[in-house]
Amino acid sequence: MKKKVFLSLLLASILGAGIAVSAAEESYVPGVTVEADEASPTGYTATFVYEDADAELVQLRGAFAFYYDEPDVRGAAPETFYGPEEWANGMFEAGDEALTIDMEKAEGTDYWVTSMPLPSGHYQYVFLVDGDADTKLEDPTNPMEASGVENGNHYDRSTFYVPYDAEKQSESIDFSFMAPREDGNAGTVTYVNYTDINGDAAPLGVYLPAGYSEDAEPYKVLYISHGGGGNETDWFAGGSLDYIFDNLIAEGKTEPIVIIAMNNSAYSWQFETIVNNLVENVIPYAEENYNITSDPAGRAFGGLSMGGVTATNVLFREADQFGYLAIMSGADGSLDSETVDYDAIRATKIMLGAGIYDFGLTGGLPDHVFGFYPLDELTPILDAHDVSYGFETVNGSHDWNTWPLLIKIFAENYLWK
Repeated sequence: MKKKVFLSLLLASILGAGIAVSAAEESYVPGVTVEADEASPTGYTATFVYEDADAELVQLRGAFAFYYDEPDVRGAAPETFYGPEEWANGMFEAGDEALTIDMEKAEGTDYWVTSMPLPSGHYQYVFLVDGDADTKLEDPTNPMEASGVENGNHYDRSTFYVPYDAEKQSESIDFSFMAPREDGNAGTVTYVNYTDINGDAAPLGVYLPAGYSEDAEPYKVLYISHGGGGNETDWFAGGSLDYIFDNLIAEGKTEPIVIIAMNNSAYSWQFETIVNNLVENVIPYAEENYNITSDPAGRAFGGLSMGGVTATNVLFREADQFGYLAIMSGADGSLDSETVDYDAIRATKIMLGAGIYDFGLTGGLPDHVFGFYPLDELTPILDAHDVSYGFETVNGSHDWNTWPLLIKIFAENYLWK
């Protein structure tokens, strides 16, 4: 089952087969195990075990760096961060691969081990062997999510979830909205192929809410884009988007919707092509194959980083096709012209958002590489044309700590409101 903590059954099967193992080997479970722990400052301890008989060095790299909110620092993370053992109530995680930790080889075994206290969150991690930083290895007990369709892709990290302790983490972010539901009120994610603007088989990720029915009133729909280097799996594997909407829907905080996630990396961030593909190929395929509305008032689009640049292009080129837009952690500030239909843009409900330590907030990339602008270069254009928008900042950086928080805000406070 995707994105849950995996407890390996290997040891049990070996013992059941009658094969002798040492007492030391019996005490380790390959993968990542999260346990409630009264001695932990967060209330939980995560233990990582990686099996490699031949390695001289195994390292764990992941989202294990923590920060305080320093009000005078915005757009880039402060130089000082804190490791898991230094975590204190009120800190927050930032950076998907922010910290590399040397693991210890357990004497008499082939297991490399490390443990750490972690607060609530959905974490990313990979293993590095013998100092090879270019080869990021998945946890074999917790594989990277893959779409498994023609021309499909996979996510680039293993992931897991840590629960919230309301007492020990009282001043930190509660990420319970990203937890998988255990009560049956869970939707489904599948990956499918459609024919894209180039005539090729191209992948989509599709979320259908719990209780989805072809006989119901047509569902509203969110089309969503990853960022640079990403693909159709990112929002589900990295952002737990399905779990987020499972929880929000079950709690009555938003209505059941369908979500369509694209792979826009395939078009080398040629935004005219991406937007044309969305309107001419993705939307017609989705409306033909799923019970979703064709009314623009029931359509939303969102994107992060280069997907935020994409979302800006959707807004400026096809605003009349969407009632709601989320532009997160990056934008396109080059689109202002006399041909833009600002009446259509003003009719769209818009959310801008970024992490407080996010270069997509104020920093940007040098010389606007690939058309990337920070949000603070888009807002003067919108202001000059009396375009209303909400601007949300959250404790995070340019990472999968920030974007789930922003999409939750978008769903609760903007969509269909």
